[in-house]
Amino acid sequence: MRVSIPDPDAVETPASGVGVVALPYDRDSVLASLEARAGSPRPHTAEMDTLFARFRGPFIAYTTTAYAAGKLRDSLAELQGRLDSLGRGTPQYQSLHRRVSSLSDSLASVEIRGNRARAALSRARSDFVSRSEGLRTAIRQWEDSTYRGWDSIVESLAKARGLEPATDTTDATGWARFTLPPGRWWIYARAWDTSDPNSEWYWNVPVGGDTVLLSSRTGHQRPRY
Repeated sequence: MRVSIPDPDAVETPASGVGVVALPYDRDSVLASLEARAGSPRPHTAEMDTLFARFRGPFIAYTTTAYAAGKLRDSLAELQGRLDSLGRGTPQYQSLHRRVSSLSDSLASVEIRGNRARAALSRARSDFVSRSEGLRTAIRQWEDSTYRGWDSIVESLAKARGLEPATDTTDATGWARFTLPPGRWWIYARAWDTSDPNSEWYWNVPVGGDTVLLSSRTGHQRPRY
């Protein structure tokens, strides 16, 4: 069977280098069972969501200006190369020179905004780390307690069904491939959310044919506590 992961943040682009696992059990069901047994929900999720939201604004502002500056530099380099190939007396030279000057001014303006955005992001990161460190420690402790015995539980499930998990990594075209024996299977994968450093894409999709598409429609965008 084949598994494809189009980039959830840019559907026309494949997501390469993503680890994909075929599991002979429903991972989400096992997690839900352990969480129900814990008797208490994951702590500090509201506080962490608030911190994530505060950090997201400066992060997006910086990445947006950095991307714009990169595009302008590429365009400027291309125009400058064309300009350097022309003689000053040619009809195209003055027109192209004006375009180069205009792009240079635009790039300078974007770089000023980028420097400000970088400074704001640095302040936001320092504030985020200082406020989230204790919360994340508590979350890790809850996870260690709640999911204790995970390895032995899923190993027993696989052994009882006579099936072993299989792994692959998506290639340059965004595809992973598996040869699976008969039985019930789920495809599990996680991928970085390029629009938010504190989020990820998560999939746990039951196999219902010879092709599984892991996209924004079949996955969940969730915080990385």
